[in-house]
Amino acid sequence: MNSRRFPIVIPTDNRQPTTDSHLSHRNIPITIIGGGIHGVSIAIRLLRDMPVAAKCLAIVDRHPQPLTQWRSKTERQGMTFLRSPAVHHITPDALGIVEYAERHNRTNELAPPYSQPSTQLFWDFCESALTESGLQIPPTRNSVYYQFDVAKLRWDKGAGRFPFRLISTNSEGFRSSCVILAIGADDCAYVPPEFVQWQHQYPDQILHASQFTVDCEDTGNRIVIVGGGLTAGTLAKSISERGHNVILIARKDLKTEQFDFPPVWLGPKALAEFASETDFQRRYETIQQNRGEGSITPDIMDALLNTPTIDIYSETRIHNIAAEEEDLSIRRLRVETTRGVITDVSRVILATGYRFNLRRYGFLTELLTQHQIPLVCGLPRLDADLQLHPIENLFGSGSIAQLQIGPASGNIAGANLAYERLREKLLSHL
Repeated sequence: MNSRRFPIVIPTDNRQPTTDSHLSHRNIPITIIGGGIHGVSIAIRLLRDMPVAAKCLAIVDRHPQPLTQWRSKTERQGMTFLRSPAVHHITPDALGIVEYAERHNRTNELAPPYSQPSTQLFWDFCESALTESGLQIPPTRNSVYYQFDVAKLRWDKGAGRFPFRLISTNSEGFRSSCVILAIGADDCAYVPPEFVQWQHQYPDQILHASQFTVDCEDTGNRIVIVGGGLTAGTLAKSISERGHNVILIARKDLKTEQFDFPPVWLGPKALAEFASETDFQRRYETIQQNRGEGSITPDIMDALLNTPTIDIYSETRIHNIAAEEEDLSIRRLRVETTRGVITDVSRVILATGYRFNLRRYGFLTELLTQHQIPLVCGLPRLDADLQLHPIENLFGSGSIAQLQIGPASGNIAGANLAYERLREKLLSHL
């Protein structure tokens, strides 16, 4: 496998990213908020369907480059291969990444049994696809990608063709006739209630997985990971490979699955049955049942079971975390569980996932309140076109669209499902 590692780099050459000042006072037909997998996937598909969209489209994100959050997340966790098969990526060409691997003699980076790409191969393919679509990394002045941190999104129904106003944290703004919220759950890290007080007491030692980087510790420490999903398993494997002892604690028995939801949810039959359910609370429950509390891929599970420096405590709960009475300059934690006491703990990592809640996004607070957008467990009740009623031409993709797209919504595959719903509406704005 190609072992090159590319850190996230802020552009330092003359090709500076386009910033909010280049959007100020403009009227943009279509705006995508979010430059992650879903945002760029929708943009690439739209540009492929209608190249003229390059003059009518803006992707805005607080980061200087597309896919920054995705790349940072995979590197933090030490993820070397994706869980998704090669057919799921950011372009509409099903075999695109396979053909890319073949052209560059990198087919060894497609793991069996479903040709899951290495994270580096996936990134290199994305970089190539973005450049081909005019979304270069780093962005140029001709790019449709803008570093623009949205502070407020407003909608004035009577404001003519461009009723949306987007205002940045720098108090600059522009207008748009159509807005797509391609925001994920990264800002909605879930900390179980029992850990809130302990995290407040030891903020530097009890961290959510979204705050932790695998190479931030010296070797030889004892680290507790809480969780039973792929993030927990991947972190345990990566941390142990860096010379640490790991205790993985899960409330239930670890479950081994190749994918994080049944693949049937990508097919028309399951989606039609899901759409026929008129009770959105039941739709939410169906999603929870099919995604469960997480599962671990067979290769990661095999590594966990065969690594002597990893101990698995399944069906175990933590009922107290306290500091040990030792030299305060090197504080260690004492973790009391239903299975016994774990001493000399350097860190406790909460791989407890995310719980999407639209209320967690400050730039939407005013909009949600003013227009009384109904939410079910933090998720908006979108219509079949992924529109957030009663606001016209405000759409959602990714985690935000779960109540319409189903369990696959937040995954890479969900981007294609979302675009199929959005396509006609978006083209009508061009």
